[in-house]
Amino acid sequence: MTAIEGIGLGVLQGVTEFLPVSSSGHLVLAKWLFGIEGAPVAMDVLLHAASLVAIVIFFSREILALATVRRRLIPPLLVGTVPAAVLGLLLKDHFEGLFENPMGVAVGLLLTGTVLWVGERLATDSRPLDSVGVETGFWIGLAQAIGLAPGVSRSGMTVGAGLAAGLERKAAVTFAFLLGALAIGGATLLKSKAILELGAVSPLPLALGFIASLLASLGALALLSLVVRRKCLAVFAMYCYLVGAAVLLAKLARAW
Repeated sequence: MTAIEGIGLGVLQGVTEFLPVSSSGHLVLAKWLFGIEGAPVAMDVLLHAASLVAIVIFFSREILALATVRRRLIPPLLVGTVPAAVLGLLLKDHFEGLFENPMGVAVGLLLTGTVLWVGERLATDSRPLDSVGVETGFWIGLAQAIGLAPGVSRSGMTVGAGLAAGLERKAAVTFAFLLGALAIGGATLLKSKAILELGAVSPLPLALGFIASLLASLGALALLSLVVRRKCLAVFAMYCYLVGAAVLLAKLARAW
């Protein structure tokens, strides 16, 4: 892997991890389109670790508040992690197989676009963050679990589910990414053995990829927060529809 490829994958991961367009799906498509078949699992782990650091930085105030004034959010967050943990363990091999199939990515993008569209239409912006209980946490967590499939955006599913549940826009984004931090942290920990591969990879692409992912993640978080507040999620829904349809048409045209 070259330094340019490391930076490119880092930016792609950072932008698409938090914008509701599916980071995993875009990484699959990028590797397919540009023939980046040699990217080690360790690189993916490192890029996701950078995204986790970005969440901690961006939501540092909310994370610290969990230890004081918002301790009641801890049970909903813990319950919300259960669906993804269970599905991830039970269907691990199935999900890994989907990462080799651009068609699955296309279907996932179309689903993400639909959830974003419906969530925006059902949003009532009436419930504050402190109103999130265990039941709401579970349903948002179930939406996150569906986001394990490539092409299905975890952030899109959780933010869309939060809006559909009536959460205020800022609350929907905050809960989605607090929940996402637990999911990304758990997945990174489970794949931590892949870090042993780092010794076989040039450190420059890894370092540049990590930095690029961190900076792109912070920018994407700021942009998504702005987009949700301004009720513009339909823009990302249309993007998901367009990319998903383009991949399906490429398949029908036997482009691969």
